[in-house]
Amino acid sequence: MVRRIWLGFAGAMIAGAIIGITEALFVLWGGAVAEYQALVYAAVLYGLIGGAVGLGAGVGIALLGLVFKKLSDPVGWTLGFLSVFLPLGVVIARYIVNKAVFAEAGVPGSAMGAIAGAFVVAAGLLLWLAPVFLTRTPLKIMLEPRGSFAAWGGLIGLSGLFSFAPSPEGAAQMVPVRPASDAPAGAPDVILIVVDTFRADHVGAYGNTDGLTPAIDKLAADGLLFEQYVTQASWTRASFASLYSSMAPSGHKSKLKAEALPDEVDTIAEVMSANHYATGGLPNNINVTRSFNFQQGFDYFEYQRPSYIAGAEESSAQLSMYNVLRKLRDRLTKGKYAVTDYYQPAEVVLENAQTFIAGNRAAGNRYMLVVHLMEPHDPYFRHPYDGYAVGRAWHPDPAAEEADELRGLYRGEIKWMDQQLGGFFDWLRAQGAYDDSLIVLTADHGEEFHEHGGWWHGITLYDEQIHVPLIMKLPRAELAGMRVPWQVREIDVAPTFAYLTKAKASDMWQGKNLLDAGDVDLIRRWNAPEAPAATVDAAGDPSVEAVEAVEAPPAPTRPTAMEGERTAIAEQDFEGNQINSLRLKGCKYIEANPGNPRGLPETALFYLPEDPAEQRNLIASPPPQCEPGALGAVLREEIKRAGGSGVTGTVVEIPCEECQNLMQLGYMSDCSAACP
Repeated sequence: MVRRIWLGFAGAMIAGAIIGITEALFVLWGGAVAEYQALVYAAVLYGLIGGAVGLGAGVGIALLGLVFKKLSDPVGWTLGFLSVFLPLGVVIARYIVNKAVFAEAGVPGSAMGAIAGAFVVAAGLLLWLAPVFLTRTPLKIMLEPRGSFAAWGGLIGLSGLFSFAPSPEGAAQMVPVRPASDAPAGAPDVILIVVDTFRADHVGAYGNTDGLTPAIDKLAADGLLFEQYVTQASWTRASFASLYSSMAPSGHKSKLKAEALPDEVDTIAEVMSANHYATGGLPNNINVTRSFNFQQGFDYFEYQRPSYIAGAEESSAQLSMYNVLRKLRDRLTKGKYAVTDYYQPAEVVLENAQTFIAGNRAAGNRYMLVVHLMEPHDPYFRHPYDGYAVGRAWHPDPAAEEADELRGLYRGEIKWMDQQLGGFFDWLRAQGAYDDSLIVLTADHGEEFHEHGGWWHGITLYDEQIHVPLIMKLPRAELAGMRVPWQVREIDVAPTFAYLTKAKASDMWQGKNLLDAGDVDLIRRWNAPEAPAATVDAAGDPSVEAVEAVEAPPAPTRPTAMEGERTAIAEQDFEGNQINSLRLKGCKYIEANPGNPRGLPETALFYLPEDPAEQRNLIASPPPQCEPGALGAVLREEIKRAGGSGVTGTVVEIPCEECQNLMQLGYMSDCSAACP
């Protein structure tokens, strides 16, 4: 009986390894990853899973041997092999056929019957032929422990040789060869920090009094703050696409979950690279990685990926059984989650940023680096990290009374992130890299905490989701401490970078430089101190100060807050909510599709100077300056103009692990089509 249990284990172990390697080959054939660890990982993991199944099958084979006394060893080994080959093979085959043949639309019953039939036929052939091979050929060594373990070890060793072969794309270079001497004289180094899910009203420099952001407030004191900066979308991929391409979503065609950033767009990284800058990107959200073509123009582009469990790399994490392993781990940890299950924390990303900066400074490169911080994106973690998280990942629709608790966790994430940024800015100062650099801090979108009856982001276009910070610390403290009260847009950032670094802006870009001569004149006039009023001393004579004030040249005329304004649209097509908005001269006009899942009104109108929280819908009684028909016409014309970019949308398949990562961050609700 012991021998027959062993035979079941051995046959199942080999079957598991073969099926795992087959699935790994399919994963690598898809070309979505740049390393081959999946081969050896599958040989080991699936072999162990097969062996575990085979122990149970071996008990059954042993009992069967008591009934059929002449049950031979070759037949017992083959039955063990089939105990894994049939069920696991059918599952993996269905997964592969669903992706390769039916574009993840589901395998029809007839095709599923054909798959099952093919495996039944294969099983019959194995039962017929395997005993022959295991009796009359050198393969009979497989019936002994040393033979099966040697075969498994051989599969592991052979797959290991391929697993550690050079990457098909080559390793990204942390220090690209782009000497500073080739960049325009006087052009600054550029550091763009994008904080995911960061509302403007939680920043001290924007009026928040909770003391959450002293480091960011100091950056604002050293730089130029844009009070009314709005994004063109309220979820990560669409917003980053607008930031990088200087196009509204209708222009860059990256609005939907399955849409990648098209090759036709000209990204800010491509423009800076053509300007002889070393370009680096540290994306920290699966939405803006190579999976969706956001690497365009970057010399160094390294996804700050979540830490995979059990030693897996990206290719191995796309194996179906890896996801089973991860779910088992989650059950065993009983709801205790680490931040690195979702993203890399700020201290890790900023350490990687320091490595890039130090290396390029030592090499004499001019550089542009994009740093992506995920705090305060949900799930929300307490700090210092204690392994416990709450948020949308566990509570997709929290009760309204949970708003204060969740907002408190959100504030804690911001405070922690700001502390890490403070250390990073201190390091830049110590390196002599702070004063002469262009350092820009912004966000891709905000977050809702039931201000309009809901949660999260990507579902509406109210200001808590699209009004975010924009702070530009210019080289040599130019315009330090000044503020811009008029409305500007996300699509204006890339043209401003091009202007400040003496690069040629793309003709495709739809934004406008924020700091041309006219804009700077407006900014200086707005921030100029007013002449002091004359004072009179106790004797009734004008004081010396009053005389000097009267004799001083008149201060320049202060512009109005609307004088430099840009017309700002935002677009959203997310989970059935198709929404467009227009911000113009204090008016906020929103259109939503009829019957949208969120339950938004089809039209809404707000006058922001009197109602910045957008609580009074004026669509039924609009003020004269906010005529809905005229605003709607402007909105549609702006979207039509943006859509004339000539860019074609690009739809991509989303592999299982990437779908799981998107689902953990709240961007997918179902991965059954992507995962077997």
